[in-house]
Amino acid sequence: MTDSRAEQARIERQMRKGVLGVAALAALLEAPAHGYALAQRLKDVLGSSVAEGTLYPLLASFEAAGWVKHDWDTQQAGPARKVHSLTPAGEQAAASLLTSWRETASRIEDMGK
Repeated sequence: MTDSRAEQARIERQMRKGVLGVAALAALLEAPAHGYALAQRLKDVLGSSVAEGTLYPLLASFEAAGWVKHDWDTQQAGPARKVHSLTPAGEQAAASLLTSWRETASRIEDMGK
């Protein structure tokens, strides 16, 4: 990989890390999800996998902030799954952060014109 490509890849990784929290909240705003399904949704959106060692601490921090709660899904075959969903405070935080994200993205796009 050339130095230019390596630098672009590095910046793209940083960008994905920077928006992971907003992306996770947006995904939970769409629908509650268990960890694996949320990781798959984020992979689809961000274009790379999210490690469990990154996702679960993020969810724990959201829960500590009062933004996320979990219930146990015992309807599926196999072991019970922890299903994460947004609390009303989490919905407000997600909406606010998404607005901030859109405004920031718009300003960055305007700079490139």
